[in-house]
Amino acid sequence: MKFYRSKFFIICAVLAVLLTVIPSALSLFGYGDLLRGALKTVAKPFEWCASKAGDAVDGFVSVFTGYDELKEENERLKEELSELEDEKHENEVLTEENTWLKTYLKIKTDHPALLMTDATIISRQSGNYATVLTLNRGSINGVKRNMPVITADGVFGYVSEVSLDSCKVVSLVETASSLSAYTDRGNVVGVVEGDSVLREDGICKMTYIDASADIKIGDKVYTGGNGKIYPPGLLIGEVTHIEADEYSRTLIASVKPAVDFENISSESRVMIITGYVTEDK
Repeated sequence: MKFYRSKFFIICAVLAVLLTVIPSALSLFGYGDLLRGALKTVAKPFEWCASKAGDAVDGFVSVFTGYDELKEENERLKEELSELEDEKHENEVLTEENTWLKTYLKIKTDHPALLMTDATIISRQSGNYATVLTLNRGSINGVKRNMPVITADGVFGYVSEVSLDSCKVVSLVETASSLSAYTDRGNVVGVVEGDSVLREDGICKMTYIDASADIKIGDKVYTGGNGKIYPPGLLIGEVTHIEADEYSRTLIASVKPAVDFENISSESRVMIITGYVTEDK
């Protein structure tokens, strides 16, 4: 009962009566149009607010709709890019394999008696020049100690250690390396071996050259095949310097290997000579 006697209830009741009586009275006296005009004027701000609110809701919805569309397009473009990258990688691999096969076939053509297995470098000695490598071929692949190792450019070195699935290779420029050699022009013979000083520059030397030998800078040097490791006719490198040895009265030539030891990496591929083709009698 207290509620019906409260000021709030009385004010609401009076307003209700006024809102009911006044429009009716104005209509009876012919002022209905005036009332409707007034109500429209009063309602315009509310209509404008409602319109803007509707536009805001529509814009809000369109933003999220556009976001979803952009997200879908982004995912589609990512998939297309990934497919293109995969295709590019496959093409690069195929090109590399094709180049490798051409190189392999050329070596087989030049040296048909050689039996070879390809290998990949899995680690290398630290420093400016990779003179000791570890390959992914071992005894399980038929690899043995003292087998020659070559690249597409020429002689790299020989197998010094073998495990079940890997092997270590010592290069031409190491002091442990020594092999018989000859030059293509003048047929000068000697021994190519590693030198502790020259090794720092990726160079080896050719010793025991006769003092009267016809040897010049630029001459190509090949394996002589007189030792137990290397077959004859494999390219070693090129003569870059010649000097006389006063004590032995012979000549010493610096030889730059055909293999670029400075740029040997895990992407380089080498071949291990595992044997030689023999003719059946």
